[in-house]
Amino acid sequence: MSTPARILVVDDDPSLRDVLEAQLTSLGYEVFTAGSGEAALQLADTAMPDIVLSDVNMGAMTGVELCAQLKRDPKFELMPVILITSIADRDARVAGLAAGADDFFAKPYDFTELRTRIASALRIKTLQDHLSATTRLLRTLLGRYVSEDVATEIVQNPERHLTVSGEKREITILFGDLRGFTTLSDKMEAHDVVSLLNVYLAEVVDAVFAYGGTLDKFRGDGVMAIFGAPVAHDDDPLRAVRCAVALQARLKTLKFPGYPDLQLHAGIGINTGHAIVGTIGSIRRMDYTAIGGEVNIAQRFEANAGPGQILITGSTYAHVKQAIRARDLGPLRVSGVSKGVHAFDVLALKGATARARRGARIAA
Repeated sequence: MSTPARILVVDDDPSLRDVLEAQLTSLGYEVFTAGSGEAALQLADTAMPDIVLSDVNMGAMTGVELCAQLKRDPKFELMPVILITSIADRDARVAGLAAGADDFFAKPYDFTELRTRIASALRIKTLQDHLSATTRLLRTLLGRYVSEDVATEIVQNPERHLTVSGEKREITILFGDLRGFTTLSDKMEAHDVVSLLNVYLAEVVDAVFAYGGTLDKFRGDGVMAIFGAPVAHDDDPLRAVRCAVALQARLKTLKFPGYPDLQLHAGIGINTGHAIVGTIGSIRRMDYTAIGGEVNIAQRFEANAGPGQILITGSTYAHVKQAIRARDLGPLRVSGVSKGVHAFDVLALKGATARARRGARIAA
């Protein structure tokens, strides 16, 4: 059995309030009443009505002012407000529209028509509530892969950012993997392995989201992230490198109860190039991901990165060279690429050392 809709009736005339309460209660609604706008605002916070039916001409706070205050509150901005006015009160209608009123009804009213308007407004609210719930769910699901800001942007512009059939665009791909973790996990209790992984992956997620990336997938102790899809930024390659540098710095500070000497080391590979991005899979399971040769190159660079090392391709370096200090490693042999791929070892972000020294002097 569905819960009856909650209606807040506001009128400074007790007899009219009582009549409306009796009529609406007979229709199965749960009715609350208030004798002033001020009392209605207080009651709305506790009763959480589905709709407000208010007279316009009341005491200190008019129905129009009540409507305006309710609509400014995020809790009530989608709640229908029907104002009851004099049939000739054109100014009140104009002011009510400006305040966000959803409908008007003239005195003396015909109750058959009034209840039809109430039912119509409640149907619209039900649809709006469903849409809001769906949007919140979508944002929650997206929030597992992208930052809250990116999720909001995707929800607001889905046609722009999500292409179900896939599209080819320039992106930067980051692969990261813990070094020696398999050997380490063989010596630990299962619950300690899971706990350690969760701490590590939480740092990964925070770093990726902090720089506007998209979490593609976890692969045990490895991770794949995309910068530039579904939401693109002008500096996605630099965002990816900064993310990698931040993650390596975070790993140096991680502490694990019961393992005071444990230090995690990750190898990271980054590549920039054109890849196919989009939603792939079946009706039962779908993933937003990137595929193509450029993705494979990023993965091979990660496989060649040593503990604590960040290897980037020449294509990524071309975008970020003004912002980083790096060591030229020459061509790196990559399966499927006959001439190899130019590799650079990221040493630091430019200015990071100077900032650290200034911070140390200030702290001293």
